[in-house]
Amino acid sequence: MDILSYEELDSKDGFLPLLDHAFNWVFDQKQFESFIKIDPRLKNGPISYCAVENGRIIGHVGVMELATRTLNGTTEHVGGIYGVATLPGFTRRGVCTALMDKAHQYFMKKKYRFSFLATSPALVAHSLYEKLGYVDFVEYPTVYKVVRGKKAKLSKKQRRARVDLDKILEIYNEFVKGKTGFVVRDMKHMKMLRKVEGVTAKRFIVDDEGYVVFREDKSGIWIRELVALKAEEAERLVNKIEDKTKGLVYDRAVLNSMLLDVYRSRGYMIQEKGFSVMMFKSLSPNASFKQIYGDRFYLSRLDAF
Repeated sequence: MDILSYEELDSKDGFLPLLDHAFNWVFDQKQFESFIKIDPRLKNGPISYCAVENGRIIGHVGVMELATRTLNGTTEHVGGIYGVATLPGFTRRGVCTALMDKAHQYFMKKKYRFSFLATSPALVAHSLYEKLGYVDFVEYPTVYKVVRGKKAKLSKKQRRARVDLDKILEIYNEFVKGKTGFVVRDMKHMKMLRKVEGVTAKRFIVDDEGYVVFREDKSGIWIRELVALKAEEAERLVNKIEDKTKGLVYDRAVLNSMLLDVYRSRGYMIQEKGFSVMMFKSLSPNASFKQIYGDRFYLSRLDAF
């Protein structure tokens, strides 16, 4: 078994069965590489490491560079793990462990003090990550409500509106003042989120003191990120979202206590422990997560990787 970086692969076709079996992700090389060009988390690194046997890709671990804010207000870059997968028939052979070790070696070469990943306690992989030294540190409360009112129609002004990234970034930076975690964003990061999320004006609501990013399908509306500077603004935004559907409204990552209180006051079902969890691993013996980030590491669903 050889371990190669994404760029070292002779062919990327082997990602098709691997990622489809693992994530139901039909890999499109052209589309993926267009994301790499605009994603600041990917374009300066190896992108991923792959286990190859007899010319066949049998395992994958993606690597990212992530920006975090520490307690003293500085920006610290850390490693991010994504897309961990082993091809069926090749499990329990140490493929994943070898790839994770390779990723950790790369992170330590870059002098990152921490590695992060997102997973679920319900998955078999969670116990493997624990054996590799990862620790749970953030669980995502989730909220749900079935809206039975009349769905409002978009006005001409709303249909013609443009996504004001400058305004959204201004509100976001005000909201995360004093917060630690994945709260470092600039315009390059915003443009990447817009591309990855497939965001249009129809999927944004922006007010003077808050905004919400959402997706809509036949079941209802999935709130991807709701940021509000005041409880009254959060209330208005949730009300506007409920006006947009006659179905389910759900938010799968609510780490803001003010917003959680607003959902609770409006009759949302709240699940304190969600399906997903964020884990970290210290890559330096002198790196104390609590001393560097404190007790309230912040992120939203848009920060998932």
